[in-house]
Amino acid sequence: MSIQEKKAIFNIITSALIMGGYAYYTFVMHAAENMPQILEIQFWAQFTLTMIIVTIILKIISLILFAIIKAIVTRAQEEDFMDEYDKKIEMKSERNGNFFFIAGFICSMIPVAMGEPVYYMFIIMLSSGFIGGTLGDLWKIYYYRRGI
Repeated sequence: MSIQEKKAIFNIITSALIMGGYAYYTFVMHAAENMPQILEIQFWAQFTLTMIIVTIILKIISLILFAIIKAIVTRAQEEDFMDEYDKKIEMKSERNGNFFFIAGFICSMIPVAMGEPVYYMFIIMLSSGFIGGTLGDLWKIYYYRRGI
């Protein structure tokens, strides 16, 4: 298994842990504070902005830990090398993940246009962003295994 495949698997696992952990923290541990506000747009805007910041910080930390663990396990200080083949796979997989997110973003506007509460829009948008990112990493694994 190549380092790019390992990094994609690591990225899927950390994304699921971060998203699940943040949702658990918000909706289970602080349910008494947050549940009365669940229908308000201000709550969902704060939830989304905080989740973005938490995700960025934790992703940076997890990638640093991945690099440290990789260096310890392989006992090498080599850097990840990306050639045109790797860049092509990266672009194709990101494109596919972004297509899913854009489709989810467009679908998230439908409940608001139909007069439903705005929190449906945020839930669909956040879910499609998470699934789109995960699908992007799954496409990377698929393309590396297929040998495009």
